[in-house]
Amino acid sequence: MHKLFQTDAGGQVPLPAEKRLLPSQIVILATLLVSLALSLVSYAEEPLVLDRFGGLKKLSFGPGPAFRTHYDGRRWWLVTPDGGAFLSIGVCVVNPTGDTERDTNRQPYRENVLAKYGSVEAWTTVTANRLRTWGLNTLGNWSGSELCDTFPYTKELSVSGGLWGQLGAGGLRGQKTVPDFFSPEVQAHIRDRAAAAEATANDPYLIGYYLDNELPWAKDWRLGSDLFPGYMALPPEAPGKQRLVEFFKERYQTVNRFNAIWFANLKDWNDLAVRQKLISRRPVQARRDREAFVLLVAREYFKTATEAIRAKDPHHLILGCRFFWAIAPWPVVQACGKYCDVISINYYEAGVLGKLALWLTTSMRVRTDLTFRPFYDLAQKPLLITEFSFRAMDSGMPNTYPPPLFIQPTVPNQMARADKFEHCVNTWITQPYFLGYHWFEYMDEPKGGRFDGENGNYGLVNIQDEPYLPLVERLATVNRRVWTLHTTPAPSP
Repeated sequence: MHKLFQTDAGGQVPLPAEKRLLPSQIVILATLLVSLALSLVSYAEEPLVLDRFGGLKKLSFGPGPAFRTHYDGRRWWLVTPDGGAFLSIGVCVVNPTGDTERDTNRQPYRENVLAKYGSVEAWTTVTANRLRTWGLNTLGNWSGSELCDTFPYTKELSVSGGLWGQLGAGGLRGQKTVPDFFSPEVQAHIRDRAAAAEATANDPYLIGYYLDNELPWAKDWRLGSDLFPGYMALPPEAPGKQRLVEFFKERYQTVNRFNAIWFANLKDWNDLAVRQKLISRRPVQARRDREAFVLLVAREYFKTATEAIRAKDPHHLILGCRFFWAIAPWPVVQACGKYCDVISINYYEAGVLGKLALWLTTSMRVRTDLTFRPFYDLAQKPLLITEFSFRAMDSGMPNTYPPPLFIQPTVPNQMARADKFEHCVNTWITQPYFLGYHWFEYMDEPKGGRFDGENGNYGLVNIQDEPYLPLVERLATVNRRVWTLHTTPAPSP
């Protein structure tokens, strides 16, 4: 028999060894074919004509040295360095490593990536194709460098990292409280962290910098103090405490006028410096005092950070500090708008107990619905959703932390995740002040929990790097449609 017709024991015609595909190559080819099929379904309509950064060529506002924001008279846009109108449609944590499992110190996602593809380079090829197919154009926070030369990306500088709630930080004399942003030590710390902007100052694919992530601007599970009582607790010689005394002197002029509002019975202003707490006589006026001082503190933080960044990189955008939406105090949002180009917001739906806690709180947090219009009204700067996600019970993931009763209640299945995604995007992108949204995150977390115990079904793909098809198919459809939704005429913001 001619060797062309010879078969092996399984009845298959054997290929010469040099022409056989390796298992990892078969996986890559199959993945690309699935992505191509999705692409043909999702993009059957006229394709978007985009510049090299993903901006619309048909809507150009002129080139520039870096990404910028632009208001066209009806809508806010990001603008690429080539001048194209751009919406940042991204996903966080795009990297081949994933999270480290806290008890085992293993990286399950990385292990599966290497077993499946054989190399990080092969994973990079597949992932880049997936992102484009799913209509994603931005690498969100904590993404790796593997795709930063082909996709726009964002970068967190964490300028106040290590200061919140730490003992002895920046002249706090060992008190566990908020950072003293008036302290020379804290300001030097911020400038040192901001200096990292110099390394990416000339990168056209960088959209901009986040200052920090989900800082505890108000009392929460991480820090047992709001800003005002935190500064009251500082020792007399702390720069922040001295600024607080000066603030009240400017506001009331005399000790007697101050004593009429606060249960202090001060003899002189030096007496205020040694006080650790204040109780109000007139709650309305006292609340105004607290809000005004919080505004002062927030302005010092944003001023120090933004000036330090712009000294190293004058062109790229400063994207705010990634507010956790539910506890963002309005004076801090207002201060952010004064110094930053964009207001970044992380949104996670509150659970039953979380909603009750928010309803009962009397703090100065911004009260808003899903449109986040109050954030825009306060800051007068466009908004970017930098995290949002939903967890499903059909994923096989524990989803026990954070507790669903407090935040991020689980949904039944992947179709429900897709429905939630679409509802959020349709709400946001039809508002004229939104610049885009970033899903959290690319892959699921380890079942054993990451460093803080989170163990959720946040991913577009599971820990085996297999896409959740009902979700990513909806992403591809919705992400394609947002460009039309955002260009539809709407009332001015």
